[in-house]
Amino acid sequence: MIHIDWDPVAHVGPVPINWYGLGWAAAFLTGRWLVVRWAPKYNLPRERVEEVLVWILLGAMIGARLYYVAQNDPTFYLTHPWHVVAVWEGGLAFFGGLFGAVGAAYLYSRRARLRFGPLADLFAPAIPIAAAVGRVACGLDGMDYGTPSTLPWSLVYLNSNSYAPIDGIARHPDQYYELVGDLLIATVLIKLRRRVGMPDGALFLTYLVLFSVLRFFLFFVRGNVPVIAFGLKNAQWTALAILAVSLPSLWVLLRARRLISSGRPSPAARS
Repeated sequence: MIHIDWDPVAHVGPVPINWYGLGWAAAFLTGRWLVVRWAPKYNLPRERVEEVLVWILLGAMIGARLYYVAQNDPTFYLTHPWHVVAVWEGGLAFFGGLFGAVGAAYLYSRRARLRFGPLADLFAPAIPIAAAVGRVACGLDGMDYGTPSTLPWSLVYLNSNSYAPIDGIARHPDQYYELVGDLLIATVLIKLRRRVGMPDGALFLTYLVLFSVLRFFLFFVRGNVPVIAFGLKNAQWTALAILAVSLPSLWVLLRARRLISSGRPSPAARS
């Protein structure tokens, strides 16, 4: 077993420093560095990328908080609405942040008259890399802790300020399962990005498919969220919904590209 005695809040003199917030700030900066570096490949000016990053940051924060509120005791937040904006109390959900970020990027692309497909593909490999950076502090702090486990790499949290239960029970390090999964997804996407002839939007749809599969299985060992129906948790149902849209969309996109490459008209063109 691995024992973690980590205080989620450090202090620089009298000033408290939240490691969770610092972790996700580092994640955002990592993602920013990557997309700015990759932007020329997609013929996107740096100033456009910098602008859309601001939109994405705001959309991700709003979406992550609202999704968290919706899946964690919404009745409490309806009766205490001021707590909805209290992000310093903890409570951001990745799927909500993803929805908010995608929505903000789409609105920006319409406003700036940019094609959304290449813009989404630019961000596709950066998202899991940035997420992996954020998961480091998440695991140390005990946020999103796992279910009980007897595996030798299970985690036992010891610090009284940890977000995980201090009960001596070893738990799955599901935060680090997700970190490894994110890095594997990023590796696949970076390899696919080098292929010639990938249709616009295919890389981002591939990310959605792979990440949804990861989250679906991961949440069987996530311990801080309840089952809501048929043995599945909220995020698992969300993952299935994303798969139901992204997988057929990816198939249609790739099939259309193959038909065009072979010189045959697509079904849409024949009709």
